Amino acid sequence: MNAVRPRLAVRWRSLEGWVGTRGSAGALFVLALAVFGIQSLVLPAYPGRDMSRYLETFVQLGYHEPVYPAVLNTRGPLAALGVGVPLEVGGWAAEVWLAVLYALSIVAWGRIALTIGSRAAILTSVLLLVYPGYGILFHQLSSDALFAAAFAGWALLLSRAIQRPSVKAFLFVGLGAGALVLVRPANQVLIVMVLLPLLLRAPWRDRLAWLAVWFGASVAVTQGWKALAQLRYGDAVGLKPSTTLVAIALLTLPLLFPTSWRRRVTLLTAVLVVAVVGIVAVKGWPGQSPTQYTRAMTLDLSNQFLYRAFELDRIVSPDNGPASRRVARVVRRDLLTREPYRSYGVDTHEFFSSGSDRVFGDLTGTVNGADLAAATREAIRRHPRTFATSISSTLWGDLWSWVYAPEPTGNGGPSRAEKTQFIVVNGKRLPRPTEGQPIPASAIGPVLWTPGGQALEVWRSPTEHQYVFSNRRDQRRVEKFGRDVGHLASRIPTRNGSQDLVHRLNQASHGFPRLFIWIVIGFVALAVRRPVGALIALAPSIAGLVVIAATALVVPAVPEYAAPVSPAFLMLASAGLVGARASGRRPLHALHVPTGVKAFGTAAAAVVAAAWSAQHYIPRLHSALTGGQTPHDLAVFLHAASKLVHLNSPYAFRGDETYAYPPLLGFLAAPLHAVGPTAATVAWMLCCLAAVGVALWLLGVRDWRCYALSVAFPFTTSAVDLGTVAPFLLLAVAAAWRWRDRIAVASAATGAAIALKLFLWPLAAWLVLTSRFRAGVVAVLATATLVFLPWAVIAFAGLTDYPAVLRRLTNEEASSSFSVIALVVRAHLPQVVGVVVSLAVAAALLGAAAWIARDERLAPYSRDSATLTLALAAALAASPILWIHYFLLLLVPIALARPRLSLLWFVPFAYYPLGETAWPTGDVRKLGLALVTTLAILAVSLRHDLRQAEHRGPPAGVPHSPALAAKSRTRARSLSPEGAP
Repeated sequence: MNAVRPRLAVRWRSLEGWVGTRGSAGALFVLALAVFGIQSLVLPAYPGRDMSRYLETFVQLGYHEPVYPAVLNTRGPLAALGVGVPLEVGGWAAEVWLAVLYALSIVAWGRIALTIGSRAAILTSVLLLVYPGYGILFHQLSSDALFAAAFAGWALLLSRAIQRPSVKAFLFVGLGAGALVLVRPANQVLIVMVLLPLLLRAPWRDRLAWLAVWFGASVAVTQGWKALAQLRYGDAVGLKPSTTLVAIALLTLPLLFPTSWRRRVTLLTAVLVVAVVGIVAVKGWPGQSPTQYTRAMTLDLSNQFLYRAFELDRIVSPDNGPASRRVARVVRRDLLTREPYRSYGVDTHEFFSSGSDRVFGDLTGTVNGADLAAATREAIRRHPRTFATSISSTLWGDLWSWVYAPEPTGNGGPSRAEKTQFIVVNGKRLPRPTEGQPIPASAIGPVLWTPGGQALEVWRSPTEHQYVFSNRRDQRRVEKFGRDVGHLASRIPTRNGSQDLVHRLNQASHGFPRLFIWIVIGFVALAVRRPVGALIALAPSIAGLVVIAATALVVPAVPEYAAPVSPAFLMLASAGLVGARASGRRPLHALHVPTGVKAFGTAAAAVVAAAWSAQHYIPRLHSALTGGQTPHDLAVFLHAASKLVHLNSPYAFRGDETYAYPPLLGFLAAPLHAVGPTAATVAWMLCCLAAVGVALWLLGVRDWRCYALSVAFPFTTSAVDLGTVAPFLLLAVAAAWRWRDRIAVASAATGAAIALKLFLWPLAAWLVLTSRFRAGVVAVLATATLVFLPWAVIAFAGLTDYPAVLRRLTNEEASSSFSVIALVVRAHLPQVVGVVVSLAVAAALLGAAAWIARDERLAPYSRDSATLTLALAAALAASPILWIHYFLLLLVPIALARPRLSLLWFVPFAYYPLGETAWPTGDVRKLGLALVTTLAILAVSLRHDLRQAEHRGPPAGVPHSPALAAKSRTRARSLSPEGAP
């Protein structure tokens, strides 16, 4: 075995040296083709999402006059060519075309990762080859596969531009960005990436020149296509070039010239501007004026949200405002009085609450755009929370979904037609509309371009309708258009797939880690390991997130929206995990963010967090003062206090209102019970917020931005809103840390924390592991005193019932919380196994803490901090029930590792999708998010502690423990040369 290892190491180094050669690229290309071929044996190429629309666009590109202009306005011409040209050759050509694109995209991503290291390139390529969803994506003939390939090519151009920036390099990046828009028009949001050159390390004149050429090239491609379409099709299409964007691109041209020429070019540009202003003053704008462009952009933005507001969120209603009432009047006058709405008895309420795509098409075809935009804004203002929650859910769905292939149906005989169901409306027996829709079809069909006359959708009955043309030639054109599109669409799939094997492929796709996990791994590993070329990995990942976020604003969650950019996240994770390490401490060697920008950005984030916190807590305090409902946990404490003051046992199972704490907490809440629920709620909320602030101060945090962020964290808002004891546990842990070398204070604080919440028992072990044996023993005695002395006051009533209450509560809630037990139960194992696993994990963490506590290479401060972090992790792991407010204790490792604001202080915001009070109830996504976020915080904090050299003390701004300072001085004298001062 020992002889084999050197040979394996030599072969691995040989493989790393071979990666990056032309031979390796060719081998990867062939291997990717082989993987695609194996998948094609199971899953032939099939029509992808909206393939018919791209075929309609492709067919019309060959016409002198369009037939269906809407698809030309909304679909990219490059995607149409990429779908239509292969099908012109044949279905087999489309499959070969997709295979080549798949292989080229994997080679491109491997080449990008190679700039970060050969290991990153190998891991990225392997992950993409075994990524089932990516392979399924390239078996769909649609814009999604074409966008995935184009995005890979653009990312390759971008990586080369970052590595060797020049005007030529960013010219190609701009051209590629423009091409992405012609593949999928929604990619115009990537224009924000033109700011990237400003972050590179170079003179400002070069940065501005790179920005200008990127922007100008992108605008030239996108507006050039619009100009060509306008020239060819005229007013039939709505693709007028933007005069404003072209003007901005021209104004940035002087930035491309050398310094000696910039003044001359600027002067020439100024002369041209004056001339243009004069022409405009006489003849008006040749296209859209800036004012018109701004209005059009505002109108377009509002109408972009109309689909979400009307169909997804269903918040458009006549009750929202005057614009909404105008829309409702138009609907009642022009739609509800015609078929099929009249026969199916659709009224205004059903029209706006249906969320029907058929109804939506009629709405946009009847009401003018300005009124629809105003109604959309009214709906968003009236229901902001619903709108924002819907967007966040869509974004989460895009990052936590899988790409599936349609499973073929069995090869049986012809299936019997589904029996038509009927409904009775106003005494008439009518066919029930399919898909739960209120009408069988839209009243208004697609708008067709008919130069010879009109084409109207005529309804002859509640269910029968057809187009009627006033010109026979227009009818023949439309019929030919339909035949041409149908002929191409019928060419795939070329064969049937295997139902069982496609199902297995979908199962493999389901088992592949979600994109969100790769993103978290990538960013955390990038921050921890700091590989070279990190900006090369970050840039396409940020671009991908921009695309996903922009898409989530207007459309529902569809896996194919995020899958094309998913390789960027896999490459990010690969770069962070195995990328070549940077020699310096800066992870982004090419990135330069001015200090002023950093300070302003972090301060702005803190101000926003503080403002949001004020907006969050002040209404709750006002509600409490006006007699609102008592917070859930505080109500439980007050009920227990009422029992205890009458010397009765509070231990009886009451569902989620069960009091599961030792009597100490109930006695501490007794004074609040005496003043009433209103004063108790206000006092408790204020004390909780104050406890968090004092705890951070004791932990050495002096940065005001950290305080502003901490009160906005989801676990903080959950703890305060529910009236939990978590802020006081945090305060006790902070006090034990601050005075850890004072036996009386440390043991009292530790005993109080455990007596308030028993799951914190590892704190006593922390004192023992750090050689504070007397403090540990006293802490155990303090815990026993604080637990049993209050119990003695009520004559130990309920002492024998307490374990049974805890067991029953654990059985009821453990599997629905965020605990280790819940994770094990979700793996289809018994709950008793979860208990064993949770205790084993806690024991392992305490074992790691013991090992670190004996490591003399670490500074005493680092040992204490790392062992406390592991002790808190053990407490969380051992707790059978774990709600989001328990994670408030993670402020301890965060504050100890980073007493000043850093990226680590923003990680807790990842808990927001969990919700403040809702149970996960077995939601695997929420459990996974909680696990990944918690591990990320603990890992980064531990890494910082373990990297502290022996000669270093606590981080800047952290007060020294007096005893620790004395030990450090003694050790320094013992290590200094003889006679040294």
